[in-house]
Amino acid sequence: MAIQKEDRVQVAKFLYRATFGPKSGEIESLSAMGIDAWFGEQFRLAPSLHRPSAEAFASASGTSLGEGVRLSAWWANTLEGKDQLRQRVAYALSQIFVVSRSGGPDSQALAEYYDLLVQHAFSNFRDILKTVTLSPAMGKYLTLTGSKKADSVKNTFPDENYAREVMQLFSLGLWQLHSNGMPKLDSFGNKIPTYTQEDVEELARVFTGWRKDTYLKPMYSVNRWHDTGEKKVLGQVFAQGQTAEQDLEQAIDLLVNHPNTPVFISILLIKRLTISNPRRSYIDRVVKVFKDNGKGVRGDMEAVIKAILLDEDILAGKAMADYQNTGKSSRNFGKVKEPIVAMANLCRALDVKSNDPERWWDFASSQKNYGQAPLRAPSVFNFYEPDYAPKGEINDKLLSSPEFGILSMDVVRRISNRMWICIASSQSTNKKKWSWDRSEYERTVSQPDEYVALVNERLFGGLMSSELSLFLKGMLEGLELNNKSADRKIKDTLFAVQCSPEFRCQE
Repeated sequence: MAIQKEDRVQVAKFLYRATFGPKSGEIESLSAMGIDAWFGEQFRLAPSLHRPSAEAFASASGTSLGEGVRLSAWWANTLEGKDQLRQRVAYALSQIFVVSRSGGPDSQALAEYYDLLVQHAFSNFRDILKTVTLSPAMGKYLTLTGSKKADSVKNTFPDENYAREVMQLFSLGLWQLHSNGMPKLDSFGNKIPTYTQEDVEELARVFTGWRKDTYLKPMYSVNRWHDTGEKKVLGQVFAQGQTAEQDLEQAIDLLVNHPNTPVFISILLIKRLTISNPRRSYIDRVVKVFKDNGKGVRGDMEAVIKAILLDEDILAGKAMADYQNTGKSSRNFGKVKEPIVAMANLCRALDVKSNDPERWWDFASSQKNYGQAPLRAPSVFNFYEPDYAPKGEINDKLLSSPEFGILSMDVVRRISNRMWICIASSQSTNKKKWSWDRSEYERTVSQPDEYVALVNERLFGGLMSSELSLFLKGMLEGLELNNKSADRKIKDTLFAVQCSPEFRCQE
């Protein structure tokens, strides 16, 4: 099954999964060029980097490169970057290979770390894992930098933090899995761990001897700090006398080639890009591509990304059945949008611009307003667990909806308030605010059919349901009967749209 050029519905859905939302004309552009050509273009586009943008913003405003500047750069690239697929994948990777300002490196280091994910988003998974491991930001966050071999006199031991998390969160996961994502069970019906505490201790020895210089270049090895003794990790022997570099290369190969890694990482990427409850057959197909791209290459990210976005289940709208049963369910298809993804969808739909031509402002409080912000997770476990399920029907049916993990009533209120500010800012001239051109909305607002068609095209890519369409037309009629102005009609209807489950969910 493939997306046909003339299938506008599938093209629109694809863009919501593969980008931060389509801008006006992008659905038509993709339909004209075709999916394969679009992928080729996106894979070739130069990356929009965050640290250079943040540095330019700081210079233009005479400020330091702090969190407000870094987050402004993130939003600028997210909303304006042509390399939308790269930016969306990098954001997904940032929630797997978590580094955070909370107890971690400074804003410049975070911007540089994010750029590593941007630059390697289309490379090989092995390259990503090695780059992340040697990143000084990661070294600071998970305390790998400065980890030394054991010293019996001082009673010190290698730091185990990174060794544990690189297995638990960045490669293997906690439990052994079949290629379809289902856990392997022992003879007593219990899940089987992928590693032991001894593996953690031995891998910590493997990773000794690394130190950061600046945050802008990889960590370097210090031979006298490295444990050169023989180690054994996950059943594999690391020979005595190997250097820090040799041990690192062997460890990366071990983790990448472990049978659990393709399954664990594929599931995480699927949940970040497409749906929360993938069928076993969908997972299995992606895992096969992760293991072999058809040319004998393992971990080819371009192939994996295409497999996730173009899978037959995604195009047919099939998801996991209730209670983890085999079969399929269309009712369980899709996912709740993360708050900042929903906000990015809105901003790109309205083509929001910064009023300051030299920098973007007003995003410093992203975490407070949306319950999340890039590289500001409360812990290495991200903003939510990948299998999180809110109490009620989703949990009762053994399904998951990870994003609900941060959607408290207060966060929902704050998101709506923030979107209202965005909608109401169309005519703002404040240099530190944003604005957007609402002339088309003003031209059509007195003609409900034409106005709703415009809202459908801009904010839903043509995917709005007939129920929501009728609701908006009724809302416009009510506002007209109450002699409300065009300004009030536009603001109220767009605010109602952003509150709708249709807008806050991704098909």
